[in-house]
Amino acid sequence: MASFHNEALQTLYASVTERASAQPIVPLHSPGSAAQKTVDGKTYTYWRVYLASGKHRETSLGRTGEPATDAALEAKMLESAEMRSLAADAQILRKAGFAAADNSAALTIATLFNAGIFSHGGVLVGSHAFGALLNGLGVRLPANYRTEDIDIGSTGSITVAIPEDRSFLDILCDIGIPFLEVPELDSRKPSTSFKARGQPLKVDLLVPGTEAYETKPLPQLRAHATGLPYFGYLVSNPARGFVLGKEHVVPVMLPDPARFALHKLVVSTLRDPSRAVKAEKDQRQAATLIDALTERFPDWLTAAADELEKAARTRVRAAAAQILTLVPNLSERARDFLADLGAET
Repeated sequence: MASFHNEALQTLYASVTERASAQPIVPLHSPGSAAQKTVDGKTYTYWRVYLASGKHRETSLGRTGEPATDAALEAKMLESAEMRSLAADAQILRKAGFAAADNSAALTIATLFNAGIFSHGGVLVGSHAFGALLNGLGVRLPANYRTEDIDIGSTGSITVAIPEDRSFLDILCDIGIPFLEVPELDSRKPSTSFKARGQPLKVDLLVPGTEAYETKPLPQLRAHATGLPYFGYLVSNPARGFVLGKEHVVPVMLPDPARFALHKLVVSTLRDPSRAVKAEKDQRQAATLIDALTERFPDWLTAAADELEKAARTRVRAAAAQILTLVPNLSERARDFLADLGAET
């Protein structure tokens, strides 16, 4: 059965995400501190921060003691205090078992948020979305959630305006982590994946497609994406969610949790037999969400099941039957829902 966080932790999560949603951008640096320098007998105030690359950056606030300098310093101090408070609360949530991305992944997702990807058609999918959905539902993190991949989906168009001399790869590199395009097995095809040099971190672009897994252009990003079958069902009607990081709380767009669960059932049946471990992971993630949703929001699952396209229903039936054997400790409600899915004709 699904394990939920206590009311105090869920209240803290609601407070943290409310404050995070007010951020126009997510700072990609440390909270910072003030420093002073004397030049030609005059003292100046600076604000020093450390970037993700480990390098520090100093910004002059003006002559020490002048009203404009004092006002600028006060604003920086307030911003720094809020960053520290948010980071401290995020740490409490992580230690309590809320899903969290590692620092490099969280900063990369924050870079995409700052670039407007999520406000212009981008949707976070994959295991980072799974963790964020669990957090939003108040569900305690299962032991099998870990990932280094960041999957960005869309219905086929991300309309963010970026300068003509820049691309999606340039946006990723803004953080200071060097990303490289991952070559496709067919060298004639453009890349749809980007990997951080020297790290397991990878970013994939995904759009609706067919079982041919064709490559499709995303002209506005000067990039390409992999077309996936049944993907349109997943990324339709996304909603605001949040990714917890080491020191950041990043607003993103997430799939509907019920659609995410049923789509995982579909995906598990599309896996090659050699990737049985991943198919089992898909089904366990689906089971975790279904278990929670049947307790708190059963109508969401009913609506998501009704909206499945005909071709997906056979796959969902097969996977639902497998989950009943794979995850025997599901709640009675969840088992009834899966049994009903498996019995549909």
